[in-house]
Amino acid sequence: MAKDRIVLLDALRGLAILGILLCNIPLVFAPEIVAESIPFWPHGQAPASLAVWWVTQVFFQQKFYTLFGLLFGASILLVGGEGGDRDRTVMIVKRLLALLAIGLFHGFVIWQGDVLWTYASVGLIALLVRGWSARRLLTAGILIHLGINGWQFWRITRRAAQFITPPPPQAIAHIQKEAQAQTTAFTGDFATSLAQTGHNYWEFVSSSWAGFPRWPVIVLGLMLMGMGLFKSGLLKGEASRGAYKTLVAVGLSAQALVAAVMTLFLVVPSHPGGLGGLAHWMQSVTAPVVSLGYLGLIVLAADAKVWRTIPALLAPVGQMAFTNYIFESLVMTTLAFGGRGPVLYGKLDRPALAAIVIATWAFQILASRWWLKRFSMGPLEWLWRLAYRGPTPLRRKPA
Repeated sequence: MAKDRIVLLDALRGLAILGILLCNIPLVFAPEIVAESIPFWPHGQAPASLAVWWVTQVFFQQKFYTLFGLLFGASILLVGGEGGDRDRTVMIVKRLLALLAIGLFHGFVIWQGDVLWTYASVGLIALLVRGWSARRLLTAGILIHLGINGWQFWRITRRAAQFITPPPPQAIAHIQKEAQAQTTAFTGDFATSLAQTGHNYWEFVSSSWAGFPRWPVIVLGLMLMGMGLFKSGLLKGEASRGAYKTLVAVGLSAQALVAAVMTLFLVVPSHPGGLGGLAHWMQSVTAPVVSLGYLGLIVLAADAKVWRTIPALLAPVGQMAFTNYIFESLVMTTLAFGGRGPVLYGKLDRPALAAIVIATWAFQILASRWWLKRFSMGPLEWLWRLAYRGPTPLRRKPA
């Protein structure tokens, strides 16, 4: 049973890592200020491009980093326990500090969209309350989530008049100027693209905790919910099948609401910013519910003869989640940025980006399975463990 529960967590982690790639790839191949836009997307509004945008926004965007945040909270308990064991506490602190350092390297040198630094720093805070009961952790996480989204909804209602108002000329000029500056930098030589990556990442890191730290607080809420769900048994596959069926039903219902608003935003010719803001707010507020719906689907699939292959394929990817996450960044930036490869930045429409994603998914699924038949963990997992636990055998012993 214990092994089955670990496989379930690995399958969910694999699903999250693969899903995050489709959300991240437009941010690597186009200026972030236009990467998720419809009217300002540099390749126009061809039906295939809009279809990829809609699928990404409805089924992927915000769902998988949310799922990863929940799982990260569970991993804190798996490694560090609930706080009564000093050795495990020292180990989880060293593990998170090592991840923080790796995240900073990833963000400054490889890709500015790194989230490892945030997860590591917030994880150090979450450690302080890991001894709370499941109910208390869930309550705190849900309140944080609803509080952040309530504040965001209040901001949206203050700009209600913008629902039908196009952006002013000065805003359009700013977007175009920023997009051109980013394109020039990322299509330059290696030093230029590297400098822009470091500059953008420093802006992200320094602004994350400046003023009201909205993004770290969101992550904290997810981690607390993940800890509570793990302690309650839901993330371990220990709840009743009826409970997981309920999660699927509620998650799909929430997703249907998001799909309706996203579709409305898509079909309104002017694509008003206010309506887009409402659609993305609905994405955010429903993300944990939809993510738990995906959890329910994976649990039910594992019990079904026809579908159990899906979690079986995802589990090796999740067992090597760290390696696969960095690998995705290397693939994207090598293809996109100047001085690293073919310099495809700004040249590919969404269908082409989706094709790269699908090819990468196939490779990761096959490569992860191949690697773990020969080795006990991923290569970066081994290096990470070396930093906080010491030398660990990597190659599997012959049967």
